[in-house]
Formats: sequence, C-alpha cells, structure tokens
Amino acid sequence: MKILLFIEYDGKNYHGWQEQKEPNTIQGKIQEAIFKFSQEKIKLVVAGRTDTGVHATGQVAHFETLVERPEDKWLLGLNSFLPEDIRIKHVKFVENDFHARFSALSRSYRYIIFNNKVKPCINRNKVGWYFLNILDEKKMQIAGKKLLGKKDFSCFRSANCQSNSPIRQINDIVISRENDYIYIDINANSFLYNMVRNIVGSLVLIGSGEKDIFWIEELLNSKDRKQAGKQFPASGLYLVEIKYDSKYTLKKNTYYPRLN
Repeated sequence: MKILLFIEYDGKNYHGWQEQKEPNTIQGKIQEAIFKFSQEKIKLVVAGRTDTGVHATGQVAHFETLVERPEDKWLLGLNSFLPEDIRIKHVKFVENDFHARFSALSRSYRYIIFNNKVKPCINRNKVGWYFLNILDEKKMQIAGKKLLGKKDFSCFRSANCQSNSPIRQINDIVISRENDYIYIDINANSFLYNMVRNIVGSLVLIGSGEKDIFWIEELLNSKDRKQAGKQFPASGLYLVEIKYDSKYTLKKNTYYPRLN
C-alpha cells in the first residue's frame, strides 16, 4: 500500500527535511512517528527537500507500508506522535504509479520580507528582514518577470548544489505588498539549491534602487553567483504547493501564509 501525506511544519528548530545521523530533521521526526504508530520502519519520499529553517504549508511525501489501517486512523495516529511544530494535514491512499517527487508538475514557494527599520519581534522567525530602504515592489515585479521561462540559473545556484544541470523553468513570479510585508511568490518546475533565497536577494537590490531593472538580465547572462545579491535567510521561506496531474484526484493542498 502506498500512502501520501500532506505536511505542514515550522522549520525553525530543524536541520531541514532530509534525514541525518545527528541533528533533528523533519523526515526523521515523521519516520519516527510512523514507526511508533505502525511498528514498521519505512523511508519517506518527499516532493521537495527544504533546508534548515525553511517552513512548509504544502509539503508532500509518500511511503509504502504493509500495515492496513483507515486513512483517518493514520492521520490521528501520526499526529499524536509528532511534535507541535510538525503536522500531517491529510492522508490519502494512492496508486502505485504515484511518486511524490517524480510525479510533481511544479513547486511553489512564498518568501516574506518585513520591510521596516525596526527588527521584527513576534514574526522574527517567519520573515526575512530588510531595513535599509523602502523597497519598490513594482520594480521588483518587473524585474522578476524577466526570469520567466526555461533558462540557465547558474547565477542563483549555491556552491553546494548537487543538481546535474542549472537549467530550470520558472512559470510565474508575483510580488505584492501589504503595509510592511512584501510577498514574493515563485512557481517553477523545480528549483536549484537555495535558488529562491538567492533570487530574493537580487530582487531586493533592484527594489532598493541599488541596481536597475535591466541588471537582472546582465546577471542571468553572467552565470556568476558572485555577481548576484546576498542570500536571504531561511526564516522567510515557505514551500506552499506541489502540483500534480488531476488524474490523481488529490485534495487541494495550498495555503499561502500572510502575516498582516
């Protein structure tokens, strides 16, 4: 039996998704909960691995099991063994041809910037902070649209990226502001290591007036990470949605967090 999990988590206290020998990870905690509930050791397959400190409202993973229990029992049972900052939102039995990672059509992330001179307090672990200038989100939007399409994104690729190719396809970028909060929504077929946080750092250079809109094209052509903006912190990044073919009849699993 193959089981799909829709997952939400606050990444602040974890060393990312991927299971490691030592520190706590999201994958490790969920696999531990599955073992406590089913007495069966399994390996979770995830749609998109998130880094240390990154949050998720729409993560998807699957595993295979010999234990037969109703979906609602899996949901209640797993959540009873999970810490409060990790939650399974939905459980679904899926066909054998479904794969959390390889069946995914696209992935969407939201980055939240708190644009204020005063450092955030209540939301300090939920945003990236920029205080030097008032950012022009309209200029950032125009520049962001220049990233759309299938391109070489080497300039946004961090050194530890293990992907075989820097080619990715960004389908859409939408940037909006609500008072002091700027929301950057990016959808792509997949992402390079730290790609979203590196894009945010470069768009901020344009929003602050340090770079002009057309600089983003020069940056892409350079394929040089050193010329891009600084990497923004993980605290402001959320994995919000994984899209799949409608043939899988999956429940809509989209939540774009707002802090205003």
